[in-house]
Amino acid sequence: MHIELRKLKIIAALSEETACYTAEVWVDGQRAFLASNHGHGAADMFHPVGQVSEANVDAWLADNRAPTRIGDTVLKHTLEFEVAALMTRIEETKRLRRAFRTKLVVIEAGKVWSYPLKGRSVAAVASAVQRQKPAARVVNDDEAALEAAITIMIAADELNNGP
Repeated sequence: MHIELRKLKIIAALSEETACYTAEVWVDGQRAFLASNHGHGAADMFHPVGQVSEANVDAWLADNRAPTRIGDTVLKHTLEFEVAALMTRIEETKRLRRAFRTKLVVIEAGKVWSYPLKGRSVAAVASAVQRQKPAARVVNDDEAALEAAITIMIAADELNNGP
C-alpha cells in the first residue's frame, strides 16, 4: 500500500498543541481521505472520499510498519502516525531545499553536515570539501542523497527528542 499526502497546508500560526493542517491522503494512487487538524490538541480527522476505509489502512499499517514506542507504551502504527511522519518528511525536505540556496549539504559518517557557500559556487565548495573528506556525499542536486539526508535527520531528531 502506497500512502502519500497531497495539497498539504500547515498553518503554524494556528498550531497550539498539535499541528494545524489540511491535506489530501492518497492511497495507491487514489484520493482516499481529506485530513485535517485544528491544532488544539485533538486527534486528526479523516473524512473518507474514496473506497478505502480508515480501518483497512490502519490494519495494513499495523502489519507493515513498526509500532510507536512512548516510554513503556507500545502503540500500533495508524493512519494518524503515518500522516504525521509524512508531514515531517515533507517539512524537512522543504527546509533542506531552502538551505541549498546558501549552503552545501553533505552526508559523511552517517551524519548530515552543511558548509556555507559565502558567494562561492556549490561545485567549488563541494570540491574543497571532498578534497578534505573524500567519503562526503553531496546532497545538493542529488535526489537519492536528499532522501538519505532527510532519513538521517529525522532519525537523529527522534533519538535526541524521543518519538
